[in-house]
Amino acid sequence: MRIRSFVTMLAVACLAIPVAAQQTPPPTVAAYDALADTILAVRRAELRLVASLLDAHRGAAEARMKGGDWQGAAGEIALFANEGDNAVGGVRKRLLEGGHHFNAEGEKQGAFEAGYVIVTRAAKEKLLAASAAMRQATSDDARRAAWADFERTSAELLAFD
Repeated sequence: MRIRSFVTMLAVACLAIPVAAQQTPPPTVAAYDALADTILAVRRAELRLVASLLDAHRGAAEARMKGGDWQGAAGEIALFANEGDNAVGGVRKRLLEGGHHFNAEGEKQGAFEAGYVIVTRAAKEKLLAASAAMRQATSDDARRAAWADFERTSAELLAFD
């Protein structure tokens, strides 16, 4: 009888103790939250880095244009269209092989080439057309028209924040 009374008292006591809700430990949630902040910060840093790369090619194209180096300007426009040269392409390839797709959803929809961060397929087409037009231009008017196409498209791509 004593054991039965003890078990009854223990059962009543257990019912009186509120059961804590099951939850992930708060320090684990805080660590995961900090990791998310880091991942998103790296993503923003990549966006800014690629934007600065594009801005450098745009500036170089402008300098060559002003200096009368039409072929050089066309080359810089093409580098802008491709988000850099072959060395940058190698870095992009390495990121892709590691499973990093900046615009994974855009790639699935065909809006971005694999690994591209800012330049869409449609913009790349316009930019490469401007580069070709610059290379083939035989008059200042044709060069100015090609330059205007490049300026418009590049400004649209870099107008984010």
